Amino acid sequence: MNLKFVHPVSKPYRIRVTYDSLSALARQGLGKSRLNPAEAAEVRAAVERHKQRQLKPTRFVAEPGRFLRRLERILQDESGPIYRILHRHYFVPRSRWIDKARTNLTVRIGQPAVHVDKYTVWHHKHPWKGTELYITLSVPSNWRSSVLAAGLADAGGLLTLSATQIAEDAWEASWLVQGRGYDFRVEHGYIVRAPDGTYAHARSLKRARAIADGRAKVWAEKIRQTYARRRAEAQARLRELRDTLSRMMRDQIIAAFGDVPISLRDSLRAGNCPDGTRQWINKWADGRTSGTVRDVLDTGAPLDEYLLRAIAVAIARQGASA
Repeated sequence: MNLKFVHPVSKPYRIRVTYDSLSALARQGLGKSRLNPAEAAEVRAAVERHKQRQLKPTRFVAEPGRFLRRLERILQDESGPIYRILHRHYFVPRSRWIDKARTNLTVRIGQPAVHVDKYTVWHHKHPWKGTELYITLSVPSNWRSSVLAAGLADAGGLLTLSATQIAEDAWEASWLVQGRGYDFRVEHGYIVRAPDGTYAHARSLKRARAIADGRAKVWAEKIRQTYARRRAEAQARLRELRDTLSRMMRDQIIAAFGDVPISLRDSLRAGNCPDGTRQWINKWADGRTSGTVRDVLDTGAPLDEYLLRAIAVAIARQGASA
């Protein structure tokens, strides 16, 4: 209120702001028993201003930059991912003998950038020298959501400073590159995830995809060769086992492998045709599609090439799972 009081007013305790309460204070301060119309209007205006203030929620105004400074402290912590990636994938100073020969990391929020300061430090007793390195990195404020959460923090063994996804397997990004010694720089381009789960970096998206596709072809060829080699080795073992069985008598096979399980699938895996296998089952096994090698040989079926192959596959499968 803009009323000029001529008498002291006692401070009320938890006053409820109404016209009656404020007018009583005004009469006390003015030394009047009754307010004139202008003074009464001033009191009513003060009550109305108070009501308007109560309708507006109180908004806490944070200190400017407080969140960003806290985020910077989190990102540059020695237990954080950026510090660990630097020590895992880059050549940085570390020494057990010289205390100051270490890497000091500072992270700032901003466009991807790097600044390096290095100093020569000495052991306090011996003429040993080392390097004290100060690295200042700038990363965007959404680094944890756009880079770390996407699994790109150390994609391809490089520290990713920023990333914007442009396809399911591609990002426009910036990453940290180390030259000779402690020479660091930031490169901009694209990161593509190859089908084998690795990452390819290049200045252009086309080149990054070409690297990823080439890597996928090499990986697929290695897998094909591995499976081909394993298949050839398995076939050689089966042939050797089949030759061994062909030299054994029926009783000898039962004594050595009688308890080995055998089924319709073993015959099909041996290369026998489905119709021929079912014909054999109906003729010799009374329709049974599974049993043991003893059950098969007890049927009295001749030990021909097809039966020996099926028994060899069953024995090899049992040996692989044992």
